[in-house]
Amino acid sequence: MAFSRPLKFQLPMLRGRDVLEVQTRLKALQINGVGQPDGLFGSKTSAAVVAFQSSHGLENDGIVGPLTWSSLFQDDSFPKSQRPAANDAGNRFIGVDLLDELKTRHAYQDSVSWQLTAHGLLVGNDTAPIGTGGEPKTVAKVWNQYSSPLTHWSTELKVPVELIIATICTESSGNQNAVREEPGFIDEVRTPHRISPGLMQTLISTARGALNNNDIDKAWLLIPSNSIQAGTAYIAGQWKQTHFDPPKVACAYNAGGVYRNNSARNRWKMRQYPIGTAEHADRFTKWFNDCFVFFEKNGGAPACSFFNALRQ
Repeated sequence: MAFSRPLKFQLPMLRGRDVLEVQTRLKALQINGVGQPDGLFGSKTSAAVVAFQSSHGLENDGIVGPLTWSSLFQDDSFPKSQRPAANDAGNRFIGVDLLDELKTRHAYQDSVSWQLTAHGLLVGNDTAPIGTGGEPKTVAKVWNQYSSPLTHWSTELKVPVELIIATICTESSGNQNAVREEPGFIDEVRTPHRISPGLMQTLISTARGALNNNDIDKAWLLIPSNSIQAGTAYIAGQWKQTHFDPPKVACAYNAGGVYRNNSARNRWKMRQYPIGTAEHADRFTKWFNDCFVFFEKNGGAPACSFFNALRQ
């Protein structure tokens, strides 16, 4: 079962199959105090999660986010050095293992190569990260209007904020009222998989899956904070495929996963729309790099950001 939402103790208590999976796994790992798995995230489950986090070098906040989820369900044969989301640096949101992986020059199969630097993503033979050019106006607009929910959900779900901002810029240019209807759309009740409302342009069906909430509709996603929550949860849920690697995040968000595309016009060699082009990841990367320009000039980068992690 894939990560779908953050789990924590609250009233009324969260319930569901994902809670039951966590409780069953904690019991299998012989974590003391978890009690009998019942699908309700109560105080005993929270205490057991804290115990697990403490024993695995994770932030012991009692919240099952993508990092804790991945550690709980990670195959023991998977080398620890390849667990990029592990929080192995105390209170840092973005662990050293992840940064080391992304800072190393790499590629997707035979694609153009890239690496993360303190100034953004360096691609191919470029001598410096390339943004949109000039002032990062779109990034500035998105941050100035939505910095509060961006900070909240990047922190809550432990997703680097630059990935969220670049997704918003690429998907809607910061237009919270944007709505995209796909061919075959009838209405949001019968075809929720054919309409993408809001800042992050998440399909209604995808948002429901990411947050495990079938009540989500168009009106809900047109509220900026809700769209940011859903889109960020979707990015978090795909981390096992992407390792929060910016071009992979862009393509997985756009195409539903990381898939091969052989087009000579697609330098990334990952499927994205329009099919056979590099357009989506190219745009995403430029706005991702604009985030570094903006935070360098204006400050204010939240704790869960590549900008801050690369400067610690």
